[in-house]
Amino acid sequence: MVAQLMTRNVSDRAPLPAPVKRRRPTRTDWAVVAVLLAAVPVVHDVRTMLSAPYWLDEAWVALSVRMPLTDLPVTTSSTPIGWSLLLRLVPDSDDLRVVPLAFHVLSVGVAYALGRLPQWPTRRLGIVAGAVAGAAVLLLPAQQVRHDLKQYSADAAVTVGMLAITAWTERTWSRRRLGVLVAAVCVGMLISHVTAIIAAGVFSGMFLVNLLRRRWARLLEVAVAGFIAGWLAAAVYVAFSARARTDEMRAFWAAAFPQPHELSAYLSERLHNLTSVIGAPVPLISGLAVAGIVTIAWLRRPATAIAVSSLPVTVIILGVAEVYPLLDPRTSHFLLVTTAAMAGVGLVGVATLLVGLVSHVLHRTPPTVAITAICVVLLGAFTVHNGAWYRFDGDEPGLERTPIAMTDVRSATQYVNENRSRNDVVILNPLAWYGFAFYSERDSIELIAPYTNTVGWWVDMPSRSDVVVIPETDTEGVQLGVERGIELAAERGGARIWLIRSFVSSEEAEAWRSVLANYRVEQVTGGVEPVVLISEK
Repeated sequence: MVAQLMTRNVSDRAPLPAPVKRRRPTRTDWAVVAVLLAAVPVVHDVRTMLSAPYWLDEAWVALSVRMPLTDLPVTTSSTPIGWSLLLRLVPDSDDLRVVPLAFHVLSVGVAYALGRLPQWPTRRLGIVAGAVAGAAVLLLPAQQVRHDLKQYSADAAVTVGMLAITAWTERTWSRRRLGVLVAAVCVGMLISHVTAIIAAGVFSGMFLVNLLRRRWARLLEVAVAGFIAGWLAAAVYVAFSARARTDEMRAFWAAAFPQPHELSAYLSERLHNLTSVIGAPVPLISGLAVAGIVTIAWLRRPATAIAVSSLPVTVIILGVAEVYPLLDPRTSHFLLVTTAAMAGVGLVGVATLLVGLVSHVLHRTPPTVAITAICVVLLGAFTVHNGAWYRFDGDEPGLERTPIAMTDVRSATQYVNENRSRNDVVILNPLAWYGFAFYSERDSIELIAPYTNTVGWWVDMPSRSDVVVIPETDTEGVQLGVERGIELAAERGGARIWLIRSFVSSEEAEAWRSVLANYRVEQVTGGVEPVVLISEK
């Protein structure tokens, strides 16, 4: 008996998609990225960045590396826990700023990827776009003022990196790439709270694009991936970051939370104040960034374009809702860097359009050469215009003076610890205490938490009974602190009284002048924050 073979009608089944050729980075890609990264130490004053003493906000971040790992969930209140863990990988605690420097470098690299990954007409044009986007981030003046030991450079690198991964996922759709995006959200949340903001835009963009295209299988995959990413982000936030939302922290950022009726005037003022660190008129950079969004949408990366477009809307909503500071130069650094990267893409997009319009007069000049020439000229003009910013050491007349150049609790602490007698007394103002504790490396420290300040914790130095920290920075508090120091010096046998102050406000300085007018004061060191000896007249 011969078996009868049944034929099957497959005409109703969709044809299998043709395999997509996976394009890997070429040698030219790696060469351009290498040049961009090599330019980072040329543009930035790395020597000053790595050698300057830590100022107030940095000191309590640096202190976390001197404490046990069990204390990390508390001491990492002002920075993500992953950031604090990365600092522990640095062998020398004086070199901790190598971590923000690494993210400065990374932001340039991922900006190249973001510009390169859209579907440009030619490979060479894609390389030009990547180079211009990376150069725009490299040359952005705002990068020069974010040398501090906080996660702001990581915010920027993570945001641009997430957008680049989104463009990469759109380039060749696969569950594996979607999984990489979910993993990036999880890792990103450990080093940058901003990850939650950009992740919401990314998955919303992917969901909307696949919904409009009626790609139901992909839509389900995006929904599942977005749910997992959201759950992981929420878990990281609740476990490590939620405790930082204290009343004191909200009060500190109150000026960055506008009311709805204040929003228009607030945005106008903040954008005007940011013009210097943006490096060009806000309308020009904003226009190029919008052109960049249109360009990547046109080049078949619509979800990426939606994700970028969602950022300003999201941060405005979060600012009005008093969840995240709006357009603060530090916390919104990721917005400035993302805008620069998109402006770079927009510049190439506009140049491509212009060259296409005048192609009849270019004769034999290749379009890519003409586009590159336009971008080089405009980037060159931007560089010349902002030349004073490059290799910024924290103090440039006419530009800005950052806390790195205004404080030096390290020199004061080291001088006093090297020159004090065993029975001497040291008086400090509260804002010098964290730096003093960090730079007193031979003395043990103990965590005190909870504590009513912005970070929610304090440190004690059990072996330093010679130290007096003034209770408040007003005249009464300064007077009480000085009197306690004099009493302690008398108890210890007529000891000398050293005074260390850091990050002194104008009001506190006036309080010190008023109180010290009644005492003999001798300045014993120079510098921006000199040490003085005080005694009774």
